[in-house]
Amino acid sequence: MESLRTPSAPQEDNPTRAYVAEAVASGRRHVPLDINPALASLSTQLVEVRGEDLVLRFTAPRTATQGNGVVSGGTLASMLDLAMAMTVLSRLKPGFTCSTISLTVNMQAAGQEGHFLAVAGVDRVGRKVAFAHATLYDAEGSRVIANAISSLAVVPVQT
Repeated sequence: MESLRTPSAPQEDNPTRAYVAEAVASGRRHVPLDINPALASLSTQLVEVRGEDLVLRFTAPRTATQGNGVVSGGTLASMLDLAMAMTVLSRLKPGFTCSTISLTVNMQAAGQEGHFLAVAGVDRVGRKVAFAHATLYDAEGSRVIANAISSLAVVPVQT
């Protein structure tokens, strides 16, 4: 049986997967990830690759805050979800993409408007499902704001 991560015929590629995979493979740092609207809306940047983990920087805009400048839980969950998806995408072969199946987020502290750092890693990439984890920190990387685990479907890009 052929692996779903190795397409048998040339296929379109997910531009985000191609962009992130190339940045990771070349060891580039501080790469703006404005390749898609979700990443652009949070001014996402690939800061560096640490071993097999990706470090991403997100910026929560004022429009993502509730009372007292606290960033909404949904925005924090989006940051973690995007970080895990980027990490999985960086591992997939051309012609494949991923989509979140499940997302479990644990909030640890309130996050304030501004910058956040996410450290995300892949636990396993199977033929049909990948498993990832991420931790979201404050701008200095010293205080944990939230952490998450996720399972993501690994699927061929639809042409």
